Amino acid sequence: MASSPPSQANQGTDFFQGAHNFSIENQCNVGEQTIVMKSRNLGLLDILNPIPDASYTRNRKTSPPDSSCLPGTRQDVLQKVTSWADSSVLSKNKGHVMWLYGYVGCGKSAIAQEVAEHYARKKRLAASFFFFRGSGDRSRTGRFAATIAHQLAGAIPSTSRFIETNVKAHAGLLEPRTSLSAQFQHLVYDPIKSAKWDLLGTNVLRGPYVIVIDGLDECEDRDEIASFIDQMLAFFKKNPRIPLRILITSRVEEHIRTRLDPSEVDLVNLVDHTTHDDIMTAFRGLFGLAAKHNRSIQCYGEWPSPDDLKKLVLHTGCSFIFMSTLAKFILDPSEDGLTPMDRLPLALDINPALDGMYGRTLSCAEHLPHFLDIIWTIALLRKPLSILALSDLLAIRIFEIVEVLVKLHAILQVPGDDTTPVTICHSSLHDFLTNPSRSGRYHAPAPHHRRLAYACLRILGPAHEDVRKRSHSPDSKGIHTQKYSTYTAADYAEFYWESHWRVFTRDIALDNKDMRRSETICLISYFRQTHSPYCELVFATYTLMNPEVLPPLEAIYPTGQHRADTDVHDNTLVEILKGNVPPFYSKIMIQAISIVRCRRPHYDGEELEDIWRNITPPLPDLSQYYPDLLAICVKKVFATIHLKYLTCNIAPFRSRTSLVWCLLSLPLFTVDIQHEPSGQHYWPLENQPSFEAGSSDALYQVMISFDTEEAFKPYRNAFIWSTYHTSHAKALIDIPGFANTPLLEMDHRSLKTRYKNILQLVYT
Repeated sequence: MASSPPSQANQGTDFFQGAHNFSIENQCNVGEQTIVMKSRNLGLLDILNPIPDASYTRNRKTSPPDSSCLPGTRQDVLQKVTSWADSSVLSKNKGHVMWLYGYVGCGKSAIAQEVAEHYARKKRLAASFFFFRGSGDRSRTGRFAATIAHQLAGAIPSTSRFIETNVKAHAGLLEPRTSLSAQFQHLVYDPIKSAKWDLLGTNVLRGPYVIVIDGLDECEDRDEIASFIDQMLAFFKKNPRIPLRILITSRVEEHIRTRLDPSEVDLVNLVDHTTHDDIMTAFRGLFGLAAKHNRSIQCYGEWPSPDDLKKLVLHTGCSFIFMSTLAKFILDPSEDGLTPMDRLPLALDINPALDGMYGRTLSCAEHLPHFLDIIWTIALLRKPLSILALSDLLAIRIFEIVEVLVKLHAILQVPGDDTTPVTICHSSLHDFLTNPSRSGRYHAPAPHHRRLAYACLRILGPAHEDVRKRSHSPDSKGIHTQKYSTYTAADYAEFYWESHWRVFTRDIALDNKDMRRSETICLISYFRQTHSPYCELVFATYTLMNPEVLPPLEAIYPTGQHRADTDVHDNTLVEILKGNVPPFYSKIMIQAISIVRCRRPHYDGEELEDIWRNITPPLPDLSQYYPDLLAICVKKVFATIHLKYLTCNIAPFRSRTSLVWCLLSLPLFTVDIQHEPSGQHYWPLENQPSFEAGSSDALYQVMISFDTEEAFKPYRNAFIWSTYHTSHAKALIDIPGFANTPLLEMDHRSLKTRYKNILQLVYT
């Protein structure tokens, strides 16, 4: 699962002792650590793993913004930008950075697209990046620098070896958690400084290279963007003769505006360069093109009339996005039976603000089944999905989704097939739908994230395993290795279920125990439907395995080998259940419960036991799971165990935490189980014939024998030696009271203290 945190690290430092003449490529798991090792033969593309749909060459229909300058428009501002970009780096009147800014819909992305295409034709485009809110990697900075660096290496080949050298020299440079400043320094700025500009010959003589960065305000990592701007200006201040220009576009936001000093940056207010003549030219181009393909318009005669066209131009308020939306509303095919000529006067009645257009368009479809479910989902998705994926995710028939979408052409990019993502035309639609004061009855509420999380969990259940295997896209290896913009519902569910679930549960107050209790009951009831037959054992283990028996992790792991893991208890439970429940399912269930409970490491077993008793239809008595958990713990600690002999489990454990937790839980379950009736386990364990054949009392007696019988001492001693491998192990053999006090005579508190003392002696 893409967003899942790393599991508790093991000691895995001895796995490759003595090994030689071998290589590892791609990814493997050692212990609970994921190790990524790159082959020396991998190219720069594989190393950097750039975002493929971030540049000006992206498919704008599936990867917005879908903006471009219509022929004959924006000539004034384009001339201003190209004049700046073509100026010599020796000019004192021109800065290395230009900020093109303006309000929503004034055409910033269209100009950025035009500039990028212009300098690509001139072979002077170093790189381009188009941020877009709510589009996964293109709305964050995690792969921003690597994507710029990859394009830079292609445009200026002499930088490539410096980029590759820096990647190898700085471990973890490409990790998402590495700061954007560090990535840009080593992947972009240092290679640019080291490039052999004199070898580029005529290209440099033609003028500086250009980097285009559009929609800086669309990036969610505001602090990183602020640091990026500071670093960019500092770089050019120290290197004023570097033949490079950077064009950035954005709305006016404080974390951007306050860092762009007019003495260092060329500022262009796009509002001052948006004219009615540009809007008029754009309308004429669009209506003229439509007339070539629409017989109704051809037969109508001159249309629109000069007076109507002038009214339309004035109605836009010089907003290109509103102009584009009005044109789509008038010209795009629809099922309302109206011709473009009929819709033109309706367009003139629409509120010039985008909110009016959005409300008017949405009202055309709100009477249809599933309308709100569909439009809210599109608004809150972390990644655009196709019609087919939306159908799978929401369990709504394809034709019902299409019926809604075809009425929303004016504000959505609706593809002509079922497998291309449905995208919004402009990020302002997302802002509109998530602001209740603006969207009113169309507002996409935060609780809809619960609906999406549950939909994802359904797809991730055992009943859909075959569907997931068939529907996974070929490249769905992880959130950071996606090479295409198309996600199946299975991809989306795996990568984003947790994100939706956390957004929903975040709105539940920490002290609102009733709401968390109610949601826990709903969640377990849902898991019983979607994750049978594993749900009950997972919930029983979660309820009965007390994390408070564990000593601090520093006491379990030697100094220097402990790695912080906020989800160590959840990940350890997954490891303990492995063999009885596939980790793919147990991890999802345990993680979802922990998020809504805000539980770990605090133990809320009593409340969970009460929840267990109040779930409908009723769950089996919780006591029926004592033998199962005792058997699981014994299985983790010992290889085989019978009434007459015992074999210690000397195989290295993937996680010391799971071993310690099972070891400390053994006496507690042993004492609990003596009060329960003997019989078959409710949950049949595989590869445990001796457990299934015996009674709970027999298993209990084995544990007593292990602690008290002289004949079992060698096995007990071997267990201690093989498990801990420390110089303190021998001291355990002769601990006073370790072999002298039967478990029957000890209460829970004494048992807990006794086992904790043993571990503290070993690890301190």
